[in-house]
Amino acid sequence: MPTVLLIPGLVSDAFVWTAVTAALPSVVADVTTQTSIPDMARDLLARHPGRLILAGHSMGGRVAMEMARMAPGRIAGMALLNTGMHPRRAGEEAKRQAMIDLAHGQGMAALAAAWLPGMMNAETVPDPALMASLSAMVCRMTPDIHERQLRALLSRPDAAATLAYKGPMLLIVGRQDQWSPVAQHQDIARLCPQARLEVVENAGHFAPVEQPATVAGLLADWAKSVAAADAGLDRIPDTPLFDRPRSNIGYALNKMAMGLSTPEGRAAFLADEPAYLDRFALTPDQRAAVQARDWAEMVRLGGNLFYILKISAVDPTPIRAIGAAQAGLSLDAFLDIRLGKVTNG
Repeated sequence: MPTVLLIPGLVSDAFVWTAVTAALPSVVADVTTQTSIPDMARDLLARHPGRLILAGHSMGGRVAMEMARMAPGRIAGMALLNTGMHPRRAGEEAKRQAMIDLAHGQGMAALAAAWLPGMMNAETVPDPALMASLSAMVCRMTPDIHERQLRALLSRPDAAATLAYKGPMLLIVGRQDQWSPVAQHQDIARLCPQARLEVVENAGHFAPVEQPATVAGLLADWAKSVAAADAGLDRIPDTPLFDRPRSNIGYALNKMAMGLSTPEGRAAFLADEPAYLDRFALTPDQRAAVQARDWAEMVRLGGNLFYILKISAVDPTPIRAIGAAQAGLSLDAFLDIRLGKVTNG
């Protein structure tokens, strides 16, 4: 069963996810100690092993996208809330520096008072109790945490240039989000056509707490369906099924194998296999399986035999040896048990 990992945004913590954690078994990530978006992604992948369903709010969405870039085979699904994928914009550094100076000079309460109102739905008067809770959340952070996170955002990767995630994706945005508006999420949806876009009415940038029941319901229903589909990867014991989830996992692996259909691809593979593999976003496990010619593992990791058999044509491997590997048998046992033959070696 995949772990649902909730990734907070700038100077945020589990409070943002209160309604979600009540509706869905999940874990809230810590992104307060790292110094860059890639470092956050690497750290969370190391701290939370196995299959993951990611939900990232604001800055957390950028961390989720980077995790999906680094380890697409581990991500069963990805939800992005109130976020964007564009790189640093002109004039952004000066504005961020002013906020850093404010937090260090006047404290986190002053930062909360200056920053939070612009994050809310501007068409209504903010709920005083909610604003007090959000201010308390900001004040649980420190000026150093705030600065680390802002500098991580300033050096953020251009997610639009690398976002190639093919798995289930949910986009949630507040209709009145002025910081990460609906248009930014439409841009992501155009790049990832499998994504489902949900616009939450009467909500700004903090949609998970401005409209908690709506957001928690959307996220919980989606995550449960993703987990159910992911559990179906191996409905037949010891038989990896090449269905849509496994196809998504193996996209890069199969693309790499299809590259061997061309003379240029075959020549490059034979000349320098590691360099050829570098062209594709293979996970470490997929790369290791290819280099070990572990056919059963390649299939488990999303490889379609129709494609990965092209490797055996370039680096000749008898088809019966691949069949034995798939069956978990030695070649002699495979020939004897499955084909009724005995080999002379």
